[in-house]
Amino acid sequence: MSLITLPAAFEPRTVQLDLVTNQRVRADPFGGSEQATDLLNDRWTMSCALPDSPHAWGAWREAFIASFRGQTNWVALHHFVRPEPRGTMRGTPTLVGSHAMGARTLAITGGTAGGTLLAGDMLGVGGLLCMVQSDVTLDGAGAGAVAIVNSLRVAQSGGAAVTWDRPTALFRLLDASGVAYAPGVAGGPSFEFGEYIA
Repeated sequence: MSLITLPAAFEPRTVQLDLVTNQRVRADPFGGSEQATDLLNDRWTMSCALPDSPHAWGAWREAFIASFRGQTNWVALHHFVRPEPRGTMRGTPTLVGSHAMGARTLAITGGTAGGTLLAGDMLGVGGLLCMVQSDVTLDGAGAGAVAIVNSLRVAQSGGAAVTWDRPTALFRLLDASGVAYAPGVAGGPSFEFGEYIA
């Protein structure tokens, strides 16, 4: 099992990132009330498709698909539409204090003073890809509490770096359409990726 390098020419024409939550819902057989239990093992799936291309590009696309060897290998992917926050936070943010598994708020410092993060912005911490839940403005020291939509799958230590520029997570290839050739054109393959959990 090994990490595959994402080709520089991998530029999707469509991207869809979805959060899959691990939960159990139980309905009372008599009263009809329901209880949902969050099992704290959130993961991302990503669907994307490449545009049609000249025949010459079909070769590296075929090699990229084959290099996964099914689901054996993995690749680091970021949100291709939002590689950086829409908000103004930059700098070198880090976590303030330890964060337990299941936490849904990141306490950060070291961001841009008065910088903002907007709902849907992506951050990375400890190999996890986190999506900002709601708009937040950092204080004058570049610190603040950032609510995220997904629970931390692994506890994080204080001082851990928070990545805002192309934060990634590791993904396995679940399915790919392959490259279909026509005269002068290599069809753009589509991909289904699932987050790799060690």
